[in-house]
Amino acid sequence: MWFYVVAFIAVLYMLFDVNYFIRIIFTIGLARYFQRKVKPFDETVIYGICTTNDVDIFIRHMNNARYVRELDFARFDFYDRSNLYNEVVKRKGNAMQGASNVRYRRTIPIFNVYKIVTKLIYWDDKAIYLEQKFITLSDGFVRAVALSKQNLVNVDVEDMIKKLCGQEFSKPKMPEELEKWLQSIEISSSKLRKSD
Repeated sequence: MWFYVVAFIAVLYMLFDVNYFIRIIFTIGLARYFQRKVKPFDETVIYGICTTNDVDIFIRHMNNARYVRELDFARFDFYDRSNLYNEVVKRKGNAMQGASNVRYRRTIPIFNVYKIVTKLIYWDDKAIYLEQKFITLSDGFVRAVALSKQNLVNVDVEDMIKKLCGQEFSKPKMPEELEKWLQSIEISSSKLRKSD
């Protein structure tokens, strides 16, 4: 019997990234049952440590691809704690990553503890925009900064934000770096539309 259980688990690990799904369940469970709810414009924080599973070929610091994976967990935490995801589901909509931009400033060394601070910085009629920062706890240094465009499909974003934040909340001015990044995305999209 144990042989079949072990074989089944081994097959799961070969076919799926089991640790990713376990971490997602853990992250959402922690956010939902053990952390306080926040407004969409409050910052959320999750913590991590650069382990041997996260390092690059030189085994000294976090692999660039791992940053993007860690951002996923921080977004799941943010969506759950801010009630954004529940609101999207209530409206029969869907949320999906539309674009991301990561600027690496300095590596996260192996076995260093860090936090990811996630903040909603802007929205338009089709998407919300998040800024996420990797900050090492030992020195408070911002190791990487990411901007992400979260497309909200079949959702009136303006109405949803007003419902979650209250009518008195006013839309912030678009940060300059976000404005320039969106311009570069549009230039790229225009080129692709022409080639199609």
